[in-house]
Parts: sequence; structure tokens; C-alpha cells
Amino acid sequence: EPYRMYTSRAEYRLILRSDNADLRLSPMGHKLGLVSDKRMKMVGEKRQAIKRQLEWLSDTMISSDKKTNDILAEIGSSPIKNAISLADLLRRPEVKYEYLEKMFPEKFGEWCLGDGTKDEIKKHVEMDIKYEGYIRRQTDQVERHKRAEQKIIPNNIDYHELSGLSFRAREQLSKIRPRSLGQASRVSGVSPADVAALMIHLGQRARREKES
Repeated sequence: EPYRMYTSRAEYRLILRSDNADLRLSPMGHKLGLVSDKRMKMVGEKRQAIKRQLEWLSDTMISSDKKTNDILAEIGSSPIKNAISLADLLRRPEVKYEYLEKMFPEKFGEWCLGDGTKDEIKKHVEMDIKYEGYIRRQTDQVERHKRAEQKIIPNNIDYHELSGLSFRAREQLSKIRPRSLGQASRVSGVSPADVAALMIHLGQRARREKES
């Protein structure tokens, strides 16, 4: 549906971000001959830079001291009591990547070797760390959806009997009669909630048939 072209209206909006579009789409473009080898090399270097940065932030520990806690107090963040990784500190909603650079210039100086880290890498890393749990859950949802896409819908199903479906979904599914859950999810007027309801119904139906 056209409105899903906007990432803010997409089902998995934390994964479909503008800052990771090149990482997601370049491999497909390369296979189709639309992305050059040089461009793919740059994308690969960016992917590795993000990975190294995430690992470094997770492995680099800091201890509690007055200077650090004073800065945290200025931005409305609670003081550090025990050793904590830079990644854990960045997970705090009020702490930004740029704050860490100002708080621990010597550590970031050693990491960047004097040439700095690109702003796009910083933005990507900060998003990945702050929303790690949500991103992991959405990634799991995508994998479950991929597996469920192959699930066959029985020919004799009566969509009008499924209480969890919206009226429009019942009408559209009854008219088009998709063969699989994947096809049903791409029918105009069928929302993710409708697909979830249909998935639950198919699961319950399969269990009943197995028991009988």
C-alpha cells in the first residue's frame, strides 16, 4: 500500500531507518548491476566500522569519578557508582554520543587515532545501542514472519467467521482467496493485525486437526 513507502508508517520502522538504507539495499542493487564494486566496498567498510565501534563501546569500561558525575548531573543523568561500559552509559536516554566524546576525550582519541569517526557512523551506533532491545525484537518478528509466509491457507476457510479480522480484510481475503499467509499479508486492506489474527487462527486450526 502506498502509505507504507514512508518508514514512519512501515511495520518494522526501527529496522527500516534512513541511516541504514545503504547497508540494507546496496547488496540487492549490486546483484542487479545497479551498484558498483567500488560502492559495495565502501558499504562493506562502513559495516565493519560500525561493528568495530559497537564492540569497542561495549568493551571499554569507565570508573566513577567526580568530573564524570558532575557532567552527568548537568545533563540530568544519575551518577556512576560502579564500573560501567561506554555502551551502557550511551543507553541512557539523556546521554548522547557527543557527550561521551566530551567526557572521555582521551579514550575517543585513542580509538579514533586522531582522524575522528564519521557522523553517520556515530548516528548509526547511537541508534543501535539505544534501541538494541526493540531492534532485536523486530528482527525476531521479521524472522517469524518469513517462516510464517510459507504457511498454506486452507481453501475452505471462511474469513467472515474470523472475529479478529477487520471488515475490509474479510471482504478482500474472501474475494482474492490467497493461497498462503505471505500472499495474504500483501493484499490491499489487510493490516499487520489482520495477518496476526489469521496466523493465530491457522495455528489453532492446525492443533485441532492434529488432536483429532
